[in-house]
Amino acid sequence: RKTMANVTDPLARTVHGKDPQNLIEYITRQKIYDSIYWKEECFGLSASDVATKAVELKALGGSYGANNKPTRFLCLTLKLLQIQPEEGILEEFLMNEDFKYVRALGAFYLRLTGRPAEIYEQIDPMYNDFRKLRFRTPTGWKITHVDEFADELLTSDRYCGIALPHLPKRDVLVSAGYLDGPRRSALTPLMEEQSGGDAEKFLEKLAENGNAVAVVAMSERKKRKREVEEKERSFREQVMGGSSRDGRMHEDESDRSSRARRDDRLRVGDRDGYYSQDRDERTYDRDERHQSSGIDKRKKEKKDKKYGSLFKKSSSKSEKDQYKSKGIKSDEGGDGNGAEDIDYWNAERAKLGLKPLKED
Repeated sequence: RKTMANVTDPLARTVHGKDPQNLIEYITRQKIYDSIYWKEECFGLSASDVATKAVELKALGGSYGANNKPTRFLCLTLKLLQIQPEEGILEEFLMNEDFKYVRALGAFYLRLTGRPAEIYEQIDPMYNDFRKLRFRTPTGWKITHVDEFADELLTSDRYCGIALPHLPKRDVLVSAGYLDGPRRSALTPLMEEQSGGDAEKFLEKLAENGNAVAVVAMSERKKRKREVEEKERSFREQVMGGSSRDGRMHEDESDRSSRARRDDRLRVGDRDGYYSQDRDERTYDRDERHQSSGIDKRKKEKKDKKYGSLFKKSSSKSEKDQYKSKGIKSDEGGDGNGAEDIDYWNAERAKLGLKPLKED
């Protein structure tokens, strides 16, 4: 539950469409609210008081330890989000070259709340600052530098365990007209003076003069260039191999089609012989089928004579002849006597236990 010490300034405007404090995840925010440093040192601070507290910082970092305890750097960042200092005060944070942690705190706050063009313009000068910074990781410590810190803010999606808002690439902002051009390095005037602004020539010149870093950089560049050339060569070979296979397949298809056309011409040229041969073949096949069917019939008759039929055969007389011999009138009509018919059927019904038929 929020108390008065944890509520955002009523005059603060929303950032990226939400409460500025919500830029830090809920769980991390609750950890900060429960920390002793927040309760004892961050209560009722103004922007100038936050700057004074930032001077006392000894390290950067997010959360550390088994309980994910927040660092003081993260507590002061949340305090800046809560009070939302004016732009002039934030610029003083960023231009402060005497206290590196004050400058780092201002850059981190700007990365969370600033506009893309403003972020690039204000953080780019930090690339020329090579002072060391202590960074507290969840499991220990490490050493970083101000220029590395600036590069992480401009290129990473998370820093100090906090998700950073999306930042467009510099090229996109340059093409849209929000930035004047690429970042100007501190070596740009020297490169323009010695090599006409060509970084490759300037690096080669430094390597020739015996600069160890330039020699390593040139070797890495050559290695990457060879790898790219090898990939391009292998890709071209694959493409050429595929095209040659396609060509051979096309040739095979053309050969097959030419042979088919030649056969058609031969058949057309000898139409009578072709069709007569075909007719003779059909006649031979028909005769052969008839002969085979005759052989099968003879085999079947012989088998029936030898083994007999599995079913009872009816008498040779037809059903109509049987009716006539018994004097029964068939359904199809006949000369049978009606009285005899009734007597016959009454006898049959008596065998089945049925009543006799009624006489008309």
